[in-house]
Amino acid sequence: MKNFARIVFLAAGILLFLIPSAKADSIVAFNGSYAFGNNGVGIPPYGGTLNGQAAEFYCVDFSHDITGGDSWNAIVTPVTTNPAGYGSTYLKSETDYLEFAWLLTQEQGTTDQTQIAADQWAIWSVTGASDPYTGADSASVLLGDAQTAVNDGFTGQGWEILTPDAGQYGQEFMVQTPEPSGLALLGVGLCALFLLAKRREWFAFGGSASRSN
Repeated sequence: MKNFARIVFLAAGILLFLIPSAKADSIVAFNGSYAFGNNGVGIPPYGGTLNGQAAEFYCVDFSHDITGGDSWNAIVTPVTTNPAGYGSTYLKSETDYLEFAWLLTQEQGTTDQTQIAADQWAIWSVTGASDPYTGADSASVLLGDAQTAVNDGFTGQGWEILTPDAGQYGQEFMVQTPEPSGLALLGVGLCALFLLAKRREWFAFGGSASRSN
């Protein structure tokens, strides 16, 4: 019981410590995997690791080619409604990254590969790609939908931008991270388990002492 309590307490402390988004450089490693191919290009999420932990990356940069095994240091920028916070990114645009976050959220919400690819090409069209889709799936329409969502209050919470640091070659990615509120709730729950374990341990000790008298 004592070991369990110590483990719970340690896990809670670590989770609460991790709640703020990291701003320091992170190490991105791309393993070459992707969800599926479309028009000769791999559609995200891409596989790899972030600081040694398995991660899924969403590419928002069509201007840099990468191959499996590439790695680089990246600056982490949370997606927020704060125009001054994008100075380290390639596009330096609050609107663009909020729209990207909305389109990526739409990608995650469907299994339709045509829709996923169309959303992805809409993102890439902002960074130099030639959009292969027309009509309702065209970049102009989808980016317009994204702009409407942003105007209606979409904040992009939970998304972060990973921009290759100065002197580093790689692609700019976006990743989804646990929401701080969710981590805090989990940390509180673990702390409650710790207190419950301590309470049971105290009662067990008290019962044993009373029997010895």
